[in-house]
Amino acid sequence: MLALGLGAGLMLGQQGCNRREAPAKKEPPRPEGKRPEKKPVEPKAKLPGPEPERPLPRLALVIDDLGYIQPELVTRLCSQPVPFSVAVLPYQEHTRASADIAHRLGKEVMLHLPMEPVGYPGPGRDPGPNAILYNLPESEVRRRVRLALDDIPHRTGVNNHMGSRITPDRMRMGWVLQEVKARKYFFVDSRTEKDSVAYDLAEELGVPAVQRRVFLDDDKAFPEMEKQWERALKLAEKEGAALIIGHIYPETVEALEKLVPRSKGRVRFVRAGELVK
Repeated sequence: MLALGLGAGLMLGQQGCNRREAPAKKEPPRPEGKRPEKKPVEPKAKLPGPEPERPLPRLALVIDDLGYIQPELVTRLCSQPVPFSVAVLPYQEHTRASADIAHRLGKEVMLHLPMEPVGYPGPGRDPGPNAILYNLPESEVRRRVRLALDDIPHRTGVNNHMGSRITPDRMRMGWVLQEVKARKYFFVDSRTEKDSVAYDLAEELGVPAVQRRVFLDDDKAFPEMEKQWERALKLAEKEGAALIIGHIYPETVEALEKLVPRSKGRVRFVRAGELVK
C-alpha cells in the first residue's frame, strides 16, 4: 500500500512539472515612426449665405446762386442732413457768409463762375460783375477766373453761371479750364447750352469733370419739381449716378425738405466732386 501511494505521487508530480502556460499573443511590430491612421473627417457643407446687397445709385445735388440771398435761407438749405454741393456767386453781399455757412454745415463749396449768355446785354441776361465775356482778351479772361476763385472761401470746384455764349467756344473755355486745372479744382458743366463743349474739353485737358443731367426748378411749382426729381432718381438708378442742379429759391428749399427724406433708400447722396471723372 505504501509503495502504491509513492508511485502515484511521483506520476502526478511529473505531470505538473510538464504543464506550461500558453504564451501571450503578440501584435505584429509597427513600423518605427508610423502612427495609426485617423479616419478623415468629412467637411461640413456650407449653407448658402445671403447675396451681397447692390450699392445704391449715387445722386449729386448742386444748388446754384448762393451769394445774394440772406444767410437765413442758406442755413435752412444746408441743414439738410445729406451731402450735397453749393455754387456761390462771387462779389455779392453774402458771398463769404454763404460759403462759410455751407462749409460749416458740411456741404461742398464751388465757385459759380459768371459767364456771358446768348442775348447779353438784354433783359435778364446780365451774368454779374467781372463776368467772362466773349470779347475779352485771353489775359483778361484768365485774370477774371483767378479773381473769382479768390473771392470764394472753401472752394473745391467750379461750375458756370449762365455762359451759353462761352461754353460752346473751345478757345475761351480752354482759357477758363486751364486756370481751373492750375488750381487743381474740378469742373461741373451746368449745360445751360446744349452745344456746350465744356465737359468734353475738360476731359481732353485732364480736368476732373461731370455734367448736369436734370434741372430741378425751371418751373418752381412743387408738382413740376417733383417730376424732375423723380426723373433724376430714375436716371441714377439706370446709369449708376446722376447730377441735378437747382437754385436757392425759397420754393426749392421747401421742396427739398420733402423730396430728400423720401428718397433715402433709393439713392445715396454725394457731393458733385465724388462724381467727377
